[in-house]
Amino acid sequence: MDIDYFLLKDKIQDIQTKFLLKNGWLKIYESSHEDHNDSAGIYCCLVSNDYLSNFTENYHWPIHIGSEGKPSVFGDNSYKTYAEEGLEPFIFSRSFSLQQNPVRYIDISEEFVLYFNLYETGSDKQNRKFLYIDDYGEQDEVMIIEPNLIKIKIKYLKEYITIRDMHFVICFDYMRLVKKVPSDWELNFGESNISEAGINYNHLIRNLGGTTQSWILGKVLIEPNSIKKTHFDLDKSKCEEFIIGYDENGELIFEKCDAEENHFTLTFFKKEVLDKYYNNPESYDVESMSVNSKFFHLKIDNNVRTYVPVFLRDLRILPHKEQLHWKQYNIAPEEGMGISRTYYTTMIEGNWAENSEAVDLFFKEKFTEFNEKWKAKFGYYFYKPLSKKDEYIFKSLHSISSNNIKSFCEQTLTIVKLTIDRINENEISKGLEFPPNTKGITKLEKFIESNEMKIPQMFEFLRHLQNLRSGLIAHSFSETNKECKKALEYFEVDKKEYTEILDDILEKSIFTLNTLSKKFEL
Repeated sequence: MDIDYFLLKDKIQDIQTKFLLKNGWLKIYESSHEDHNDSAGIYCCLVSNDYLSNFTENYHWPIHIGSEGKPSVFGDNSYKTYAEEGLEPFIFSRSFSLQQNPVRYIDISEEFVLYFNLYETGSDKQNRKFLYIDDYGEQDEVMIIEPNLIKIKIKYLKEYITIRDMHFVICFDYMRLVKKVPSDWELNFGESNISEAGINYNHLIRNLGGTTQSWILGKVLIEPNSIKKTHFDLDKSKCEEFIIGYDENGELIFEKCDAEENHFTLTFFKKEVLDKYYNNPESYDVESMSVNSKFFHLKIDNNVRTYVPVFLRDLRILPHKEQLHWKQYNIAPEEGMGISRTYYTTMIEGNWAENSEAVDLFFKEKFTEFNEKWKAKFGYYFYKPLSKKDEYIFKSLHSISSNNIKSFCEQTLTIVKLTIDRINENEISKGLEFPPNTKGITKLEKFIESNEMKIPQMFEFLRHLQNLRSGLIAHSFSETNKECKKALEYFEVDKKEYTEILDDILEKSIFTLNTLSKKFEL
């Protein structure tokens, strides 16, 4: 032990920072007894602003572990919620003398938990967390409880004490002992009182029964905010600005999304803005005219190939974090940009458009429609339905927004999984004979021929699509797969961008559905 450690310099530094930790956390409880020569204790309470002077003029603790004074029953059998006027415990030491295993843990002020409607989770009472969950499902850790440490997010604590007209008091007690003081230590025995800006403590250095003791006892004040502002109205003023056009000098014009003026002011976004939602199909649905979650429903025009138009005022329904996501993809309008015919017909004229204009959305509509019509006519689904856990495959299918091979491979695989891989081979094979190991496309071809039909172009596409899929290894193309090379030539991979090739695949997949619908008179 060196002299600085004995003199509790590390703990004094914590006191000077008022126990503020990294990333907005505050330490409010600690119980550490590494050995009888080194101990630390932190406790806390709330003090009413009207009674502040009663509890802050000296360094003594206004409250003690296990004697919180809530509730209190006095000698005349009178009952009070709190033992002392103006003093309120924030955490409680609970102990239960069970016969087998005594239980001890720290509990939290129920008022605080109820005020923020905190959700409690954890393995047991000594290891748990309290989470704030907003109206949009966003979670934020507010308090973490461990056996010997409790910390709290200071922004939540400060809001709470502000609305309650109270101060928060953190009480501390540190002690270190040394049996033999080194000869080069120059100790000033005695005690000193330190009082400054919300900090009040006593530091005592003395001989004690053959040992030398360094002992600090005191408290710090956490002040409330100067302005009362609660989490109930935090989002009301948070409306971001988006680009709506140019002024006479060619400078961009920005306007807040809660503007009251023109209800039909458009703002535009890169198509990549939707990737977040496509990539998380368990939480979001991306449709022709909306993005949906459990917490919001945003009207969008998803029928334009290269950008996403949105009416400015519709963005105000988004949580602020979601507005920031959209803002980073906001683009300036160019000549010719606007909403699609489908969106105009539906959202402006009030006449529901028959089909989406975007090829990915149109494919999904036709796919569902075809499968239902086939089932109605033949009694089974042509494409085997996805299980509940695999529904994300269908929901996540979309045209890619950039010339990205990874995205192209993922979406190509998705198309194959939905179509070729899910051909109902058992049903279409009934009454037909096949050589061993006959693949699904060949079975389909024989099924078509058994119905006195031939569609060579369709099967050329399906086989090349299957071969393209077989050659996809770790989002790259197999150079040794001859059939894959033929597929690359068929889809003109060397001549076109991946965005265009994927749309071609979707268009040919629509052609497949339309062809089968026509041939079988669905």
